Amino acid sequence: MELWTLGRRYYPGFLLTLSTMPEEALKQDEEENRGYRIVLIQEGVGIVQVGEYLYQIVAPAVYCLNENESLVLVGGNQVKAKALRFLPTVVNARILSIPESTEGASLFQSDFQDAWYFDPFVERQENYYGCIPVDPAVAIHIAQMVDEIDENLSLQPDQHWPCRSRSFLMELLFLIRRIHLSADTTPNKLPNTSEISQIKPIIEYLHTHYHEKIKLETLTSLFHINSTTMNKHFRKATGLSIISYLNTIRMQMASSMLRNTLLPTTEIMGKVGIADDAHFIRNFRKYAGCTPAEFRNQHCWMMKE
Repeated sequence: MELWTLGRRYYPGFLLTLSTMPEEALKQDEEENRGYRIVLIQEGVGIVQVGEYLYQIVAPAVYCLNENESLVLVGGNQVKAKALRFLPTVVNARILSIPESTEGASLFQSDFQDAWYFDPFVERQENYYGCIPVDPAVAIHIAQMVDEIDENLSLQPDQHWPCRSRSFLMELLFLIRRIHLSADTTPNKLPNTSEISQIKPIIEYLHTHYHEKIKLETLTSLFHINSTTMNKHFRKATGLSIISYLNTIRMQMASSMLRNTLLPTTEIMGKVGIADDAHFIRNFRKYAGCTPAEFRNQHCWMMKE
């Protein structure tokens, strides 16, 4: 896979430091020459590893990664993704050399505005590691812009293909930056992988099979470990029992569907592996502090529109 895009008919030999990435590339991140990356997880469930930590996938979401970060799809069910990589200098060649202050340097005023695009890629806090959940409608728009970039880079239809591709990237960066300003939720970090080597496969299994009927006997059989030892290691690493952890995953996914779809609650129950409505309502109230219906009325953007 070529790292960047090379001009062919128009501007032969010209190197544009912008390219789209095939979905397979997300399963094994390179150690060098990553560049900045935008990864859109459109749908699916599972686990993604960012650096040394594991996170639950809550689709749709955008991941904004700088050149020092890695992202790998560890495991999942029907995960669909699009991605592109670029260097900040493809937007503005002076990005890396602007001063710390614009005082007395009007030349750099617009450069500071361009640098504003990249805050989601470099700002890191305890509750933000580059992942920004987005509405399904926004995810569709982002996917369309990535497709437009891919088409221009692949076909290079006329002499404007470099600037046209860059313009789509700038639109995309602007949209992501605006979403980042208002985002208030991000998927929780799973336990540190260095502390859970014995139960990591179990955690991955729970995150990718939560929609199925899961019993402790199933896990002990699959992972060849007795239930006492399994529960002991699991509680020590996560602070929760296996059943409590599984319920949390299910409620997280249910809350995402309630926020972002108009699916009947009974169908959502089935998608998260719960058959009894009283059990579902009881667990959801414990998780969110309200019933599923109340949660949807408060948070579902589709109902508001």
